Amino acid sequence: MFIREATWESPVRNFLIQVYTTYKGLFGWLNWFGYISNVIFRPVVLVLIYSVLGRFSGSPEAGRSYALGIGCFTMAMNVLPGIAQCYTYDRSGGTLSFFFASPANRLESYLARAVLHYPNGLLSFVSTLVTAWLVVGIDFSSVNWGGFIFAVLTTALSIAALGEFLGPFAIAFRDWSNIQNILVGLILIFSGVIIPLNVFPAPIQEFARLLPITNGLVSIRSTFIGAPLAENSGYIVREGLTGLAYFVLGYLGFGLFEKVARKNGSLEQESF
Repeated sequence: MFIREATWESPVRNFLIQVYTTYKGLFGWLNWFGYISNVIFRPVVLVLIYSVLGRFSGSPEAGRSYALGIGCFTMAMNVLPGIAQCYTYDRSGGTLSFFFASPANRLESYLARAVLHYPNGLLSFVSTLVTAWLVVGIDFSSVNWGGFIFAVLTTALSIAALGEFLGPFAIAFRDWSNIQNILVGLILIFSGVIIPLNVFPAPIQEFARLLPITNGLVSIRSTFIGAPLAENSGYIVREGLTGLAYFVLGYLGFGLFEKVARKNGSLEQESF
């Protein structure tokens, strides 16, 4: 019995240690000013700008739509750079080479980098909704809470998967922030956060559905006004599959970077 328990607890404990150490040691915003300003204040400012604009230049429905869209967008603004920092600081701090030289489980390490950034995204989403409720009075009375929460959690997972996809770029390129800014810009423009998806040509719409948020936001908005989750089940399934695809591609990129680094004997950019 003791042996079985030790065998089970040891991998879980090791994984949790990785989760904690990568977050504490490689997250640049882990101080009160940086954390509160990025995870809470910035989402609040964004939702104030767009929800108030929607409320007073359009209708209460526009204000609600903008608030939910910006809520999802702020998750991306927090989760993507948060996870990418874990990769780039791992390299610049000189610890990545020790990791590649160790027999550590690569999949566990890859997963661990995203775990504690996921709730940061959810916290920013909650901050935007509370702010929109206080300022423009969005109505929560019709929300299908079960479907709504499930849609938000799935969308946040998809965003975290994109962050993991961005990770190998963050260690392979010193100017990785440009790639992140492009991804964030694409999400803002094409995912339906502000601009309705149906105004774009059909090919652009199909491209947009390859991005996180695009499909999940449909379910988030519909369940917020009381629709059953099954009504838009195809969208939430596609959101989950989108996240899975980014996760797999990111893990393959993570493994490829290690193989190239081992072959060239260096982590320096000039070696790639």
